[in-house]
Amino acid sequence: MGRKETNQPLECGPCRDSLQEYLDGTLEKTLSLQLFLHLRDCEGCQAEHDQLQSMFQLMDNLPDMPLPANFDDKILASINLEGYRAMENIRRERVPVFLEEAFLPAALRSRVTRFGGVGVSALALVANFTMGGSSYLPLVAVVGLVPELLVRLQGIGRRVVLAGQTGS
Repeated sequence: MGRKETNQPLECGPCRDSLQEYLDGTLEKTLSLQLFLHLRDCEGCQAEHDQLQSMFQLMDNLPDMPLPANFDDKILASINLEGYRAMENIRRERVPVFLEEAFLPAALRSRVTRFGGVGVSALALVANFTMGGSSYLPLVAVVGLVPELLVRLQGIGRRVVLAGQTGS
């Protein structure tokens, strides 16, 4: 949708642009909630939502039809192969979804969480060495590092994938 998460109410334009994703159930939770709240208060957007939902239900109820024998050939013949090849540099810049920054929850990526985790980890290690080594302190130290490690590993993975794509 290209819209940053905010606590501001959703406007009609972004709402209508996201209706199909909302109906498909593929919208982020925060945006889905904003859209739901907007639909509750906006009759125009609610009417468009209801029309789309009805159309999708009608389409779902259509009988299955067998594909013509030459269907694949017709589709392949309609593809602009030169245009597809010309867009190769755009396709190479993509990385797997799990390497996209937004894949990790914002709370996990936040500096407060990451620095706090490193701080807890450091304190647990110091306490472990100065207090005679409790059995749970090494575990606390490891768990404290998890947010920072996940963010760092994701960044390294992203760089490796992009380097591999530009090198091929």
